Amino acid sequence: MDNSVQNLVPILINNLKKGKPPVIFGTDYSTPDGTCIRDYVDVRDVARAHLIAAASTVLPVVMNVGTGRGASVREVIKLICDAAGLYGVTAIKSERRSGDPAFLCADVALINKAIQFEAYYSIESSIKTLF
Repeated sequence: MDNSVQNLVPILINNLKKGKPPVIFGTDYSTPDGTCIRDYVDVRDVARAHLIAAASTVLPVVMNVGTGRGASVREVIKLICDAAGLYGVTAIKSERRSGDPAFLCADVALINKAIQFEAYYSIESSIKTLF
């Protein structure tokens, strides 16, 4: 599991293991639930994309690897808590972090066209494999 201090999923899991509540940085974004939306791609999909690209003869210079679908911070917190069997967890609301965009999701049109890559794992299925 990725233990980066910058990635939401490992941060949440590590905090929940320590009995700490999740922290949401910004709840006033122009998104359906007010929290940031990100494209969460499973490392197994990233590895598969690299293998497909390595076997290809003609490639664009740059391609995005992602799912092309986003999930909000609140959605990810709920998915992780549900998968861990933790119910009634209340997140702490904090101020926005400087520079955080409301929406950041990979445009996967080029990778789909160039090497017919499409992510296999959803955020839901990825999280379920962590518990």
